[in-house]
Amino acid sequence: MKKLLILVAMATSLCFAQSEPHTHDGFFLSIAMGFGYQNIDFVTNDYDDNTTNLSGTATDIDVKIGGRIANNLLLHMTLAGTTPTDSYSDDGDEYKTNMSLLGIGATYYFMYNFLATATLGISQFRFGDDISTFDATVKINNDRFSQSGFGFQLGLGKEWWVSDNWGIGATAALLYGFAYNLEDARDGSLSISARLTATWN
Repeated sequence: MKKLLILVAMATSLCFAQSEPHTHDGFFLSIAMGFGYQNIDFVTNDYDDNTTNLSGTATDIDVKIGGRIANNLLLHMTLAGTTPTDSYSDDGDEYKTNMSLLGIGATYYFMYNFLATATLGISQFRFGDDISTFDATVKINNDRFSQSGFGFQLGLGKEWWVSDNWGIGATAALLYGFAYNLEDARDGSLSISARLTATWN
Protein backbone atom coordinates (compact mmCIF):
# COMPACT_ATOMS: atom_id res chain seq x y z
CA MET A 1 0.00 0.00 0.00
CA LYS A 2 2.85 2.40 0.86
CA LYS A 3 4.47 1.90 -2.56
CA LEU A 4 1.15 2.53 -4.29
CA LEU A 5 0.64 5.75 -2.34
CA ILE A 6 4.12 6.91 -3.37
CA LEU A 7 3.31 6.05 -7.01
CA VAL A 8 0.12 8.11 -6.89
CA ALA A 9 2.00 11.05 -5.34
CA MET A 10 4.64 10.89 -8.07
CA ALA A 11 2.03 10.68 -10.82
CA THR A 12 0.21 13.67 -9.35
CA SER A 13 3.37 15.77 -9.14
CA LEU A 14 4.27 14.99 -12.75
CA CYS A 15 0.87 15.86 -14.18
CA PHE A 16 0.70 19.55 -13.31
CA ALA A 17 2.03 20.33 -16.77
CA GLN A 18 -0.19 22.27 -19.18
CA SER A 19 -3.22 20.17 -20.10
CA GLU A 20 -5.30 20.43 -23.26
CA PRO A 21 -8.99 21.43 -23.12
CA HIS A 22 -11.56 18.61 -22.99
CA THR A 23 -8.92 15.90 -22.53
CA HIS A 24 -8.25 13.56 -19.63
CA ASP A 25 -4.67 14.54 -18.91
CA GLY A 26 -2.82 16.39 -16.19
CA PHE A 27 -4.10 16.75 -12.65
CA PHE A 28 -7.28 14.84 -11.72
CA LEU A 29 -9.77 15.75 -8.98
CA SER A 30 -13.24 14.30 -8.67
CA ILE A 31 -15.80 15.08 -5.97
CA ALA A 32 -19.08 13.18 -5.79
CA MET A 33 -22.05 13.09 -3.45
CA GLY A 34 -25.06 10.87 -3.63
CA PHE A 35 -27.86 8.89 -2.09
CA GLY A 36 -28.68 5.20 -2.14
CA TYR A 37 -29.25 1.97 -0.24
CA GLN A 38 -26.98 0.43 2.39
CA ASN A 39 -27.02 -2.83 4.32
CA ILE A 40 -24.65 -2.71 7.28
CA ASP A 41 -24.04 -5.28 10.03
CA PHE A 42 -22.06 -4.25 13.08
CA VAL A 43 -21.36 -5.51 16.59
CA THR A 44 -22.61 -3.16 19.29
CA ASN A 45 -21.27 -5.11 22.28
CA ASP A 46 -17.98 -6.99 22.08
CA TYR A 47 -18.77 -9.16 25.08
CA ASP A 48 -21.96 -10.86 23.92
CA ASP A 49 -21.31 -10.53 20.17
CA ASN A 50 -24.64 -8.78 19.65
CA THR A 51 -24.97 -7.93 15.96
CA THR A 52 -27.14 -5.05 14.75
CA ASN A 53 -28.34 -4.70 11.17
CA LEU A 54 -29.41 -1.50 9.46
CA SER A 55 -30.86 -1.62 5.96
CA GLY A 56 -32.23 1.35 4.13
CA THR A 57 -31.38 4.71 2.67
CA ALA A 58 -27.90 6.17 3.08
CA THR A 59 -25.89 9.23 2.12
CA ASP A 60 -22.70 8.79 0.12
CA ILE A 61 -19.51 10.78 -0.57
CA ASP A 62 -16.46 10.13 -2.74
CA VAL A 63 -13.25 12.11 -3.38
CA LYS A 64 -10.53 11.12 -5.88
CA ILE A 65 -7.20 12.88 -6.45
CA GLY A 66 -4.42 11.83 -8.81
CA GLY A 67 -3.30 12.20 -12.40
CA ARG A 68 -2.99 10.71 -15.89
CA ILE A 69 -0.78 7.65 -16.38
CA ALA A 70 -1.92 6.72 -19.91
CA ASN A 71 -4.33 7.95 -22.56
CA ASN A 72 -7.73 8.43 -20.82
CA LEU A 73 -6.48 6.45 -17.79
CA LEU A 74 -6.20 8.16 -14.38
CA LEU A 75 -4.55 6.77 -11.24
CA HIS A 76 -5.82 8.21 -7.97
CA MET A 77 -6.21 7.99 -4.24
CA THR A 78 -9.85 7.51 -3.22
CA LEU A 79 -11.66 8.37 -0.01
CA ALA A 80 -15.25 7.16 0.03
CA GLY A 81 -17.84 6.76 2.75
CA THR A 82 -21.47 5.90 3.27
CA THR A 83 -23.72 6.58 6.27
CA PRO A 84 -27.23 5.21 6.93
CA THR A 85 -29.85 7.89 7.39
CA ASP A 86 -31.32 5.89 10.30
CA SER A 87 -29.74 5.74 13.75
CA TYR A 88 -29.80 2.85 16.21
CA SER A 89 -30.42 2.66 19.96
CA ASP A 90 -27.97 1.33 22.53
CA ASP A 91 -28.96 1.44 26.22
CA GLY A 92 -31.46 4.16 25.43
CA ASP A 93 -29.01 6.35 23.54
CA GLU A 94 -29.14 7.07 19.80
CA TYR A 95 -26.00 6.45 17.73
CA LYS A 96 -24.97 6.74 14.10
CA THR A 97 -22.61 4.51 12.14
CA ASN A 98 -20.73 4.64 8.84
CA MET A 99 -18.20 2.80 6.72
CA SER A 100 -15.21 4.50 5.07
CA LEU A 101 -12.81 3.32 2.38
CA LEU A 102 -9.33 4.70 1.72
CA GLY A 103 -7.48 3.20 -1.21
CA ILE A 104 -5.84 3.32 -4.61
CA GLY A 105 -7.98 3.34 -7.73
CA ALA A 106 -8.08 3.89 -11.45
CA THR A 107 -10.63 5.58 -13.70
CA TYR A 108 -10.86 5.06 -17.46
CA TYR A 109 -12.78 7.30 -19.88
CA PHE A 110 -14.37 5.79 -22.99
CA MET A 111 -15.88 7.50 -26.02
CA TYR A 112 -18.43 10.25 -25.33
CA ASN A 113 -16.99 10.65 -21.79
CA PHE A 114 -18.45 7.46 -20.36
CA LEU A 115 -16.31 6.19 -17.49
CA ALA A 116 -15.54 3.14 -15.38
CA THR A 117 -13.77 3.34 -12.03
CA ALA A 118 -12.49 0.87 -9.44
CA THR A 119 -10.73 1.19 -6.08
CA LEU A 120 -9.17 -1.29 -3.64
CA GLY A 121 -8.21 -0.28 -0.13
CA ILE A 122 -8.72 -0.43 3.61
CA SER A 123 -12.09 0.02 5.25
CA GLN A 124 -13.08 1.18 8.73
CA PHE A 125 -16.30 1.44 10.70
CA ARG A 126 -17.25 4.34 12.93
CA PHE A 127 -19.86 4.20 15.70
CA GLY A 128 -20.96 7.12 17.85
CA ASP A 129 -23.02 10.28 18.12
CA ASP A 130 -20.37 12.35 16.26
CA ILE A 131 -19.54 10.72 12.92
CA SER A 132 -16.43 11.69 10.96
CA THR A 133 -15.00 10.02 7.87
CA PHE A 134 -12.12 7.60 8.44
CA ASP A 135 -11.48 8.07 12.17
CA ALA A 136 -8.68 5.78 13.32
CA THR A 137 -10.11 5.20 16.83
CA VAL A 138 -13.74 4.29 17.32
CA LYS A 139 -15.55 3.90 20.63
CA ILE A 140 -18.98 3.17 22.05
CA ASN A 141 -19.34 3.39 25.83
CA ASN A 142 -15.51 3.49 26.00
CA ASP A 143 -15.10 -0.17 24.98
CA ARG A 144 -15.90 -0.31 21.25
CA PHE A 145 -13.05 -0.17 18.72
CA SER A 146 -12.87 -0.67 14.96
CA GLN A 147 -9.85 -2.12 13.19
CA SER A 148 -8.93 -1.70 9.54
CA GLY A 149 -10.26 -4.25 7.07
CA PHE A 150 -10.63 -4.63 3.31
CA GLY A 151 -12.94 -2.88 0.89
CA PHE A 152 -13.52 -2.05 -2.74
CA GLN A 153 -15.57 0.27 -4.90
CA LEU A 154 -16.85 -0.07 -8.47
CA GLY A 155 -18.57 2.60 -10.51
CA LEU A 156 -19.95 3.46 -13.97
CA GLY A 157 -20.99 6.87 -15.20
CA LYS A 158 -20.93 9.68 -17.72
CA GLU A 159 -19.71 13.27 -17.61
CA TRP A 160 -20.27 16.37 -19.76
CA TRP A 161 -17.69 19.14 -20.22
CA VAL A 162 -18.85 22.51 -18.87
CA SER A 163 -15.51 24.31 -19.33
CA ASP A 164 -12.04 23.53 -20.68
CA ASN A 165 -11.21 21.40 -17.65
CA TRP A 166 -14.36 20.97 -15.58
CA GLY A 167 -16.90 18.22 -16.17
CA ILE A 168 -20.10 17.37 -14.36
CA GLY A 169 -21.93 14.09 -14.50
CA ALA A 170 -23.54 11.18 -12.72
CA THR A 171 -22.31 7.77 -11.61
CA ALA A 172 -23.73 4.59 -10.12
CA ALA A 173 -21.43 3.04 -7.51
CA LEU A 174 -21.15 -0.11 -5.43
CA LEU A 175 -19.17 0.13 -2.19
CA TYR A 176 -18.27 -2.89 -0.02
CA GLY A 177 -16.13 -3.24 3.07
CA PHE A 178 -15.57 -5.30 6.20
CA ALA A 179 -13.43 -5.08 9.33
CA TYR A 180 -12.93 -6.99 12.57
CA ASN A 181 -13.06 -5.39 16.00
CA LEU A 182 -10.67 -6.21 18.84
CA GLU A 183 -12.81 -9.21 19.83
CA ASP A 184 -12.63 -10.61 16.25
CA ALA A 185 -16.30 -9.90 15.58
CA ARG A 186 -16.94 -8.88 11.98
CA ASP A 187 -18.58 -5.67 10.77
CA GLY A 188 -19.68 -5.51 7.12
CA SER A 189 -21.33 -3.08 4.73
CA LEU A 190 -22.65 -3.16 1.17
CA SER A 191 -24.13 -0.09 -0.48
CA ILE A 192 -25.38 0.97 -3.91
CA SER A 193 -25.75 4.66 -4.70
CA ALA A 194 -26.36 7.24 -7.39
CA ARG A 195 -24.00 10.22 -7.33
CA LEU A 196 -23.60 13.63 -8.88
CA THR A 197 -19.97 14.34 -9.79
CA ALA A 198 -17.78 17.37 -10.44
CA THR A 199 -14.38 16.63 -12.01
CA TRP A 200 -11.32 18.74 -12.83
CA ASN A 201 -9.02 17.21 -15.42
